Amino acid sequence: MNIKKRMMVFFGIFSLLLILLIGLGLSGRFHQSRIIKEKITIQKGMSSRQVAGLLAGKKIIASKRYFSLLLSLKGMNKKIKAGIFELNSGMSTREIIDILIGGKVFYIKATIPEGFTAKQIAQLLVEKNFFSSTDKFMQMVKERNLEGYLFPETYFILPGTKEEEIIKMMTCQFFKIFTLQMKMRMKKFNFNQDEVIILASLIEKEAKDEKERNLISAVFHNRLKKHWRLESCASVRYVLDKWDTPLIYKDLEVNSPYNTYRYYGLPVGSVCNPGLASLKAALYPAESDLMFFVAKGDGTHRFSKYYKEHLFKKRKD
Repeated sequence: MNIKKRMMVFFGIFSLLLILLIGLGLSGRFHQSRIIKEKITIQKGMSSRQVAGLLAGKKIIASKRYFSLLLSLKGMNKKIKAGIFELNSGMSTREIIDILIGGKVFYIKATIPEGFTAKQIAQLLVEKNFFSSTDKFMQMVKERNLEGYLFPETYFILPGTKEEEIIKMMTCQFFKIFTLQMKMRMKKFNFNQDEVIILASLIEKEAKDEKERNLISAVFHNRLKKHWRLESCASVRYVLDKWDTPLIYKDLEVNSPYNTYRYYGLPVGSVCNPGLASLKAALYPAESDLMFFVAKGDGTHRFSKYYKEHLFKKRKD
């Protein structure tokens, strides 16, 4: 190797060492000050430069350049995970990089209650800061007719996860719990999968007491067999998006194929996203000849076989 090439290599190594030393010096001086602790959210798709800027902005690192250089030297430019990380300014840049590449990711916990509508789920996800508006989520649900298939469960979701992926996660969970045995059972009633979910959604919204699910299911099954209107308040509440205030007689006249007071049979779609217990109740109704139920006001119902008996029990409320 000639002298000129040796000098170029020397100056290259010297420059690299100088940058590293400057970075370490800045980092060391910074870490001697007050320790700053932060939960840092790395969004999916963020570049290493964006991550460096975020960390510097939060005062977790002192030098964006040193962070990017060290990341590059480790060959990890594209291996930073998305997630929430607990970091502090007392960590070395190398430690921070190791955590971002292979450390523990903090997921966001999102618990979807049984009986939530797609709209309620979308609002909950907005509150969890997955996205700023419910519009795209609701558009996808409506276009694919997925009301009822967003299975209520506790999910641990990476920050920055898009609507498409969250919907896929919830629908995949539904198909995991809707077993082959349940599919075989629905043939007994000549139901298809959508019809089971629709019936389960009515049961979910009507049955506040766990013990009543199968009885309420029996009433609906009996009415379907006799070609009676189901007359479920839950179907009207869904149309009007009126869940927290009492219905009035005028509400029951709303002209919608969801309104089971006006139209026979099941509504055209699910009125919420039912849990496993309601899905099972839809497929395994109680053996009963009951035809009516009326709310008592405490979350339970009075059940009747005959209309006169039903009217009498209704007047008691």
